[in-house]
Amino acid sequence: MPDAAPMTEQAHATGWKRLKFKSTFGAGRDFEVTGVDGTRVMFVDGKVAMTPKAEVRDANDQVVYRVQGRFGGIPKEMRISDAAGTEVAHLKSKFFSPIKSRMTMHLADGRVLEVEGSLLEKDYQIRSEGQPVASISQKWVTVRDQYTVDFVDTLDPGLVMAIIWAIDRWVERD
Repeated sequence: MPDAAPMTEQAHATGWKRLKFKSTFGAGRDFEVTGVDGTRVMFVDGKVAMTPKAEVRDANDQVVYRVQGRFGGIPKEMRISDAAGTEVAHLKSKFFSPIKSRMTMHLADGRVLEVEGSLLEKDYQIRSEGQPVASISQKWVTVRDQYTVDFVDTLDPGLVMAIIWAIDRWVERD
């Protein structure tokens, strides 16, 4: 099977990393996160519940982030907390459009991240102050969802995986 996506300019640029985010067969919408060499670096353990929940676990199976959402209200919201339970990010969606969607994420340190792109096609970018900091792409049709994730190396990879899981849950439930 071919790679999930062709190499992007970001993947070649200094200061960018690439990971693969691949769904596993499970009831909770789990994802295995691997390096480009196939080595497992994280696992996103989706929980079966009335509201979306997940734990992002590192290579040592330690929880590094928790994601919890609610779907009843408009706009939709997801909160991401660290392992100690401190909220580190709050993701909020604007009205959903099948062509181009936008979400805003407020980080605890005051930064604002904008998520924009085609969420249905699972091809979108995350920007900070207008500059791309992550690019998520699903270029090939596969039996299981598989994304290529390019991101600046100053961005916490666990946080990026928590954001991707949250967006994936929104798209799957809409």
